[in-house]
Amino acid sequence: MISRIIKEPVVKDLLRLIENSERVVITCHLSPDGDAMGSTLGLWHVLSTLGKQVYVVTPDMVPKNMMFLPGAKDVLPFTRYAEFATKLLTEADLIFCLDFNDPKRVDRMADVLMSSAARKVLIDHHLFPSGFTDLTISHPEMSSTCFLLFKVLCDLGLYSRINRNAAECIYTGMMTDTGNFSYNSNDPELYLVVAELLKKGINKDRIYQL
Repeated sequence: MISRIIKEPVVKDLLRLIENSERVVITCHLSPDGDAMGSTLGLWHVLSTLGKQVYVVTPDMVPKNMMFLPGAKDVLPFTRYAEFATKLLTEADLIFCLDFNDPKRVDRMADVLMSSAARKVLIDHHLFPSGFTDLTISHPEMSSTCFLLFKVLCDLGLYSRINRNAAECIYTGMMTDTGNFSYNSNDPELYLVVAELLKKGINKDRIYQL
């Protein structure tokens, strides 16, 4: 059984934010890695099943080695689509900030992000979050933001919304942020989550090769 990671008042607050939002933007740090792309796209797949209008906006381009991830081709890099990305961030009801702890880490997109009237939620595993969001879910003891995201989704009652595409994204972040589980990976629960993702139909060997 996967243990709870966030307290009930935070669960209620986050569910309320999601339920009351129609336009959602998910973003991550500059030069996104596997954990940044895995968490943003994983959440994108889940929220899209709820009938929300959801976009992933990255500060710059998705790395080529992450283009295999389901949904990667739909990502909007700020450096390429600045006008449209600005419009999305400005008009959003809710913005998820994943895998970064300070707006400086989104580089030139920071001013647009911070000036948006949207409610902002942080889900991250880096030390010392700067407190720039309305709701902060910060757990530096977690090996990856994807590991944390999976647990948060379970706490929200959204496990059933994690389809194979979302599971592939989440697994990729867990794998890459631990060097294929070769470091920072002694938490037994990490492997319970891997087992749950395998139940969703992922091919972990294929993901490693890609």
